[in-house]
Amino acid sequence: MNIRRAIFNIIDLAAKIVLVVIAVMYIIRGIHYAYDLGLGIFDQKPFAPMDTRTVTVVVTGADSVSDIGKQLEEKGLIKDAGIFWIQERLSVNHDLIGAGSYELSPSMTPDEMIAIMAAPTIAARAEKDKEQIAEENIAAAASAEQEGSGGPDESDDAAGMGAQTEPEAETGGDAAPPAE
Repeated sequence: MNIRRAIFNIIDLAAKIVLVVIAVMYIIRGIHYAYDLGLGIFDQKPFAPMDTRTVTVVVTGADSVSDIGKQLEEKGLIKDAGIFWIQERLSVNHDLIGAGSYELSPSMTPDEMIAIMAAPTIAARAEKDKEQIAEENIAAAASAEQEGSGGPDESDDAAGMGAQTEPEAETGGDAAPPAE
């Protein structure tokens, strides 16, 4: 019976060691995957730095960022559409990619591509902001003009000059400061 028990203990120990080794291998694989994912997201490099050809990419208003990423991946502009989706989410140009036809190159980083595809939307928003500011300025000027046309102020004298105050009487150098 001791031999059977010893064999069972050895097999049990070997199985536990195999399970620990497998768990460590999966943990290392997960760490490696997470590192590569983080590197791909934050250390952006062009897909093909020496490839300066341009590729036309057409984005419609119905395209999601995932659709755009798949199109860029299919055309050889980026390595991974999933990583592109995350990069767009973290970009300063998040949600600004607009419909249009764009000339992109594999020698561009994903952020550069996103900036190019967001430029028309940014320009349109800037133009809209300018128009809104101009309208506000016109409204403010009209309001100021309307307030100013009510006639001369009560403080104005007959010549249209504002009320003037007489200079204070000079006192000697020993004058006490005014009481507060």
